[in-house]
Amino acid sequence: MNLALAILKTLEENRFPHLGEFDVESALKDAFDVSNLGGVYQLNLLADANLVRPMGSDWRLTWDGHEFLNSAVPNTFEETCRMT
Repeated sequence: MNLALAILKTLEENRFPHLGEFDVESALKDAFDVSNLGGVYQLNLLADANLVRPMGSDWRLTWDGHEFLNSAVPNTFEETCRMT
């Protein structure tokens, strides 16, 4: 999974409606060797594509981001639905 999809998936699976930049970085640091600047750069690219929205220093998945993630990684949502 690439970094952009991992960020979207992290935002989707979060229990809160939004995550801070450092929260996103810490959630991904085991799978990706990414610095905070690299994470922020990727978040800004995702915002340009209207997949995430900045809320101060926090980030939130947009509906377009949710739909994109659902089409890119559909089994994520199937597993989530089975668990509930």
